[in-house]
Amino acid sequence: MDVLTAGVALIMVQLCVALFMAGTFYATPNEKCTRYWAQSGALVGVGVLILIINAGAPNYGLLIIGNNSLVGGLIFQWWGLQSFYKRRPSNWGWGIAASFFLLYALLLATNAKITDRVALSAITTTLVFLLNFRELWKTQTSRPSFARVLAMCALTLLIGSSAFRAVASLWRNPDFSPATLSSIGVVDVYLVPLVGTLLYSVALLMLYFERVVQEKHRLATHDELTGLLNRRAIITGAEREINVAMRLHQSLAVAFIDIDFFKRINDEQGHETGDAVLVELSKVLKETCRNIDLVARFGGEEFCIIFPGTDDERAEIIGERVVNAVRYHRFQNNLTVTVSIGIAVLPAENKMRAWTPLIKEADAALYKAKASGRNQFCMSSAAPTRRVDGVVSGAAESAD
Repeated sequence: MDVLTAGVALIMVQLCVALFMAGTFYATPNEKCTRYWAQSGALVGVGVLILIINAGAPNYGLLIIGNNSLVGGLIFQWWGLQSFYKRRPSNWGWGIAASFFLLYALLLATNAKITDRVALSAITTTLVFLLNFRELWKTQTSRPSFARVLAMCALTLLIGSSAFRAVASLWRNPDFSPATLSSIGVVDVYLVPLVGTLLYSVALLMLYFERVVQEKHRLATHDELTGLLNRRAIITGAEREINVAMRLHQSLAVAFIDIDFFKRINDEQGHETGDAVLVELSKVLKETCRNIDLVARFGGEEFCIIFPGTDDERAEIIGERVVNAVRYHRFQNNLTVTVSIGIAVLPAENKMRAWTPLIKEADAALYKAKASGRNQFCMSSAAPTRRVDGVVSGAAESAD
């Protein structure tokens, strides 16, 4: 492939990438990462266009604009990746851009050879690509992401190409400038960046798409306010755990939790405070439970927890721990918040296992706890039980 064809192909790919990124930002204008990527696509596209049209001619204005646009676009790409992973864009980007501008201007002012300018550009782009690679490497996930792997492979290709061009230019090899006539120069200057840029841009869009799908799935299974499982998800999870308990002949407990006098909190403190209480209580419940327990917001101020492998004795200990954890937690505005809990247990020897009768038992136990004064837990097979600091006392049933 000749230089003209390779150059036109690279320009077309960069302009298409710029349009893709601009379209993504137009569809999601509130996302910082897509804004950075759109700016990156525009800057890199302009930079590549200017540099290829100039073809190494000593037009200082075009050289400065083209090279700095290219480097600036790559830095914006890095910042977009940092924003995507909820990190603050690094100020090192400004330092890299300023250092490159000054050094490149100095090379032009001293009439340095084109190989020196190419080496500086290649070293800088290699550095920025390495920073992108490091950003992806830091974000290790338990489940491999195809988009992340693709992005790292594309960056490896781009890093290798830029590093090779930098080393060759430092050795005064003129075959790696935009005006190269060498076959290996055309491959390194045009074809490898074309492929790498296209793959990396597609990978960034795929990363964003993967996150959108994950968020959509999360909203389908989790409560938006508290981040806990929602009602549909807890029912599905409970049915699954019941089947597992049946196969392994294990016990299982269900806790139905209600915030005491929650309506009073909303009426006196406002719904914003009420929402804050729900969020804080959710954190307390998650911290009090094990990793294998399923914690959900069942609706309104009601919560539900599934405790796999938990018998009556263990369930009472859990009930005590949860009641005390909520009672002694410092809520917003120093509010005193308590909960009532109803607990139902399916013994290991029980062969008739179903979700509906189990949750009904827990609900009935919850009403017993509330009727007996609240701020306590009650087992479905026992009288309401109040546990405070390890002291157990029975509570006679009475109406509110």
